Amino acid sequence: MHTKHKSKTWAALILSGMLLFTMNTTGYAAASTESMPKPAWTSSSLMLSEANTEKDVLIKGIHAVPSKNLVYVHASQPVTKTSSKTTLDWQLDSLQAFDATTGQLKWNTIFHEKSGPYTTYSDSVYASNGTAYVYMEYSDKTKKLYSFNTSGKTNWVKTVNSPASISLLDNDTLMVASSQGVQSNGSVRSAISLYDKKGKLITEKTINGNVLKADHGRIVVDASKQTKVGNFWQQAANPKVEIYDRTLNRLSFYQFPANANTLGDGGGESLAILDDGSILMRANVENTGNRLMGFGTDGKLAWGRAIAGDAYIQTAGNGYTVFTGQKLELYTMKGKVTERTFKDAQPALMRVDPTQDGQYQLDFAKTGYILNPQTLEDVHIYTTSASVPSLEGVSTYVDDVIYSMNDETLSKYVLKSNSAK
Repeated sequence: MHTKHKSKTWAALILSGMLLFTMNTTGYAAASTESMPKPAWTSSSLMLSEANTEKDVLIKGIHAVPSKNLVYVHASQPVTKTSSKTTLDWQLDSLQAFDATTGQLKWNTIFHEKSGPYTTYSDSVYASNGTAYVYMEYSDKTKKLYSFNTSGKTNWVKTVNSPASISLLDNDTLMVASSQGVQSNGSVRSAISLYDKKGKLITEKTINGNVLKADHGRIVVDASKQTKVGNFWQQAANPKVEIYDRTLNRLSFYQFPANANTLGDGGGESLAILDDGSILMRANVENTGNRLMGFGTDGKLAWGRAIAGDAYIQTAGNGYTVFTGQKLELYTMKGKVTERTFKDAQPALMRVDPTQDGQYQLDFAKTGYILNPQTLEDVHIYTTSASVPSLEGVSTYVDDVIYSMNDETLSKYVLKSNSAK
C-alpha cells in the first residue's frame, strides 16, 4: 500500500474483488404490511419568534434517545431582517428537546442573543448517553462548540479558532478537526483534537490534509494538494487518502489512479466506515466505470469491484447494500450475503438510510420497509394512509417508532412490534 499502484496491480485488485463476491442468495421472511398509524402525538410548532425569519423551518436532524425518553430536533430558520450587528441574511438555529411519551417541549436552546450574531453554519452529533454536541459558526466570525446534557444544561462550551467539523468516534470520543484553509501552494493542514465526555482533551495532532470522514475508530483524510480554479480551490478528483486510527496514528495511505474520480457519482454514501473500522470508497474510473473499493481494518486496500453508475450505496453495522433498479444486494467485506427485489420500487426510490438502531430503512413513494441488516428480512412494512398521506418528511426510526417532520411540527408514529404481529 505504501508503493505506487501500477495499472496491473489495480486490475488485479478489481479482478480479485469480482471473484470474491460470489452469489449466495437466501430467502427472507415477509412481515405483514400495516398502514401507517395516526400520530401518537404531534408537537407544537418548532417555529421561533426571536427574530424576523422566513416562514420556514429547516431540519438539520432528528435524534431520539429512548433511554432518556427524549427526542432532539436541530432546526434552523432563515433570517430575513438583520440586526444592527449583521449586514447579511443569516439563520436562527435551535436545539429543541421533546418528551418522547407526550410530545411536550421539555427544553429549547436558541443560538442567538438579542442584537447578537446569527449562525452561518451549524452541525450536531449525539453520544449514546444522550449528550448533544453542537458546533456553531457565527456571523461575527466566532466559532463555538457546545455540550448539553439531556436536561438542557450546558456541560461546557469551547471556542474554536478555525472552521471545524465534529464527529464521534467509538467510545463516544468527540473529534474536532479544524483547518486554516488552503495554503498558497494548495496544501491543507488540519488540527485534530479528541475530547472525552467531560470536555477534557485526550490528545491532539496536526496533520497534512483535510478530514473527509471519521467514525468507529477510523479517520479518513484527503492528503492531496488542491488546485486553484479561478478564485476557488478544488480538491483532487483522485486523492491520496490516508487512514488514521483512534490514537491518531497513521495506518496506511493509498493513491487513487490518475484516471479515477472520487468526487461523487451515483447515490448514497461515496465514503463510509463500517462498525469494525473497514472503509468503503467509490470511484468512477475513466473508460471503465464505477468501482467500489474496500479497505480492511488495517487500512490497506483489500479489493475493488465493479458497480453500476446509478447504484445506491448504504452501510449499517459491518455490512453494506447496493441498490440498483429494483434489486437490493447485501454484502460484507468478505462477499455477498443475499439479495432481494422490490417490485414496488416505482415511482423512483426516495431514500435508503441506516436507522438509529442499526437497521436499514427504505422509503418508496407509498411504501416503507425496515430491514434486518444481516439478512434483509422484513422487520416492518408500512404504507401511506388517509391519516398519513406522505412519507417525505425528515424522519428517524428507532425501536418500532418513527419520528417525522410535517411542515413545522414533529409527529410520533408507533409501528406494531414483532411480538404484536
